[in-house]
Amino acid sequence: MPEREARVIFQPMNRVLTVPGGTLLLDAMRTAGLAIESVCGGKGTCRKCRVILTRGKCKVDARIGGKRLTAAEEAKGYYMACQVRVVEDCEFTIPVESRIDSPQILLSATVKIDRVNPAVVRYPVETMPSIGPLPGMQSIRLTGYTGARPHVPDTVYQQLRAPDEPMLATLSLARIPPEITGVEAARGAGPLYGVAVDLGTTTVVGCLVDLQSGQIVGTGSALNRQITYGEELMTRIGYASTPAGLEEIRKAAVESVDQVINSLAEAAGIRKTDIVDMCLAGNTVMHHLFLGMAPRYLELANADVSRVPVVKKAASLGLSLRDGATVFCLPGVSRFVGGDAIGDVLASNMYCSDEISLVVDLGTNGEIILGNKDWMVSVSCASGPAFEGAGATYGVRAMKGAIDHVSLDPATSDVSFTTIGGVPPRGICGSGIIDAVAAMVTTGALDFAGKLNSGHSRVRPGEEGLEYVLVPAGRSAIGRDIVITQQDIDYLMDTKAAVCGAIGVLLNKCKLKVTDVRQVYLAGAFGAYTNLASATKLGIIPEFPRAEVHPIGNGSLSGAYATLVSRSQRVVAEEIARKIAYVDLMVDSEFFEEYLAALYIPGKRELFPVSYGGKGTLYESR
Repeated sequence: MPEREARVIFQPMNRVLTVPGGTLLLDAMRTAGLAIESVCGGKGTCRKCRVILTRGKCKVDARIGGKRLTAAEEAKGYYMACQVRVVEDCEFTIPVESRIDSPQILLSATVKIDRVNPAVVRYPVETMPSIGPLPGMQSIRLTGYTGARPHVPDTVYQQLRAPDEPMLATLSLARIPPEITGVEAARGAGPLYGVAVDLGTTTVVGCLVDLQSGQIVGTGSALNRQITYGEELMTRIGYASTPAGLEEIRKAAVESVDQVINSLAEAAGIRKTDIVDMCLAGNTVMHHLFLGMAPRYLELANADVSRVPVVKKAASLGLSLRDGATVFCLPGVSRFVGGDAIGDVLASNMYCSDEISLVVDLGTNGEIILGNKDWMVSVSCASGPAFEGAGATYGVRAMKGAIDHVSLDPATSDVSFTTIGGVPPRGICGSGIIDAVAAMVTTGALDFAGKLNSGHSRVRPGEEGLEYVLVPAGRSAIGRDIVITQQDIDYLMDTKAAVCGAIGVLLNKCKLKVTDVRQVYLAGAFGAYTNLASATKLGIIPEFPRAEVHPIGNGSLSGAYATLVSRSQRVVAEEIARKIAYVDLMVDSEFFEEYLAALYIPGKRELFPVSYGGKGTLYESR
């Protein structure tokens, strides 16, 4: 007999939800649409989904292989949402460090298009008597159109026959054959709108575009509702291994995209049905999950991934845009180099440059591309959430209250920091961790192998080993010391070694030195917010003494925008995808050697010539 229903209250948002008895609390929070940290996707290993039971009872259901909270936290009523089942009416407080609140999301789209040539256009309609054996029939002509004969749905054809006034037909050239998707009176016809979307692992960013002028009308963003299913791509692939899991996580992605579209339309004062086209960029796993394509094969090394763009009717995906509107998904290259990386290449213009360029995009997954107009080689590495802050004990996303930059006085070891929003700190995000750990090397708190120095004034024993006290409890928003543990540093060192090692493999494969690279393009939030001096001091990015460095913002969104307003850019995107070679580091014999060398600070002498006493300045920023 099923357990009775239970009423759950979530504070401080005062959200009330009724669920069947025995429901996992994390599942209840997903149902309620509450954004809570859950890096491991509910396996019980990250300890980020902390909640406080303030009323009622719950049943602990520990995950196999999971971890426990500290004794002090358990004594205060803390639980992990992924290890609690609701058994009766109860109330939980979601503490500030567990909430995803006011995230800082990169919106910029830097690509410029010389000529606006979208895939959806309008043509004046002409009708004339048909020549042939069927008198009374009418022939339809689109004035100025010279392409293939378009498909005309019956409902649209009835509107085209014998119009009482001049009409305009909306023609979609996104698929073959082209299709007339709508018709309206020429008098008073408004703009045609399209939406460009960056479907990120953590966030969804979109911009509303006037397709006739190419002007961006508005931008918007939302958290990807898949977050609570796991931070890492492999975790989400595992969740989507069953048809039911795939459909559940697909709906979460579609709902996230739809949320952004709703906000864009509302802000612009238009209806969603005024939107006639959409282009979407994301990594390969995100594309699969958005389209409902089983992603399990992407776990295999050298998986054969199609490099052909997917074009679907918006309605078939659950998006209520204009009838006949399509969604163009930028093509991918490999299992972890996807349409977002193609967008980075488009935004950087490296595909049409003679100079050797390097594109680096480090988010939940890392994509790195080396080359020029004649050749390009790519790799991907599991950067995980380390550069987004979520992998550390007190790590948080780039949101209000996150420590985003840190400096330490080498003489006194005094800590100075800034937070997003200028409020007391609730944790530390990726750019802050990189600053802090790099500064800890300078002050002697950390050695070249990434190990804390027990004799340093700010290093103390903790429950899980040595830890560095960054912010004392009296200065924090959470009432506890904010510390960086040795485990946090080990995780960051592992991630930085993977990134630096991946770049080393690319250079070796192409028989190039760091001095051969003339342009470095840093995409995404890493490029926009990270202190490059700290990143190179720590050894995440090699030193390129002859290179100019260019932050290019949200390259994924830039690529989606470019293909939205230009059909020729869709062709270029597909050509880039076909051209890029891919090295799968999972089976590459050189990678392990490069990875091991990069486990030290900063790394191999060949990759850090300035740090090892070479001549020249480090970077010239543009």
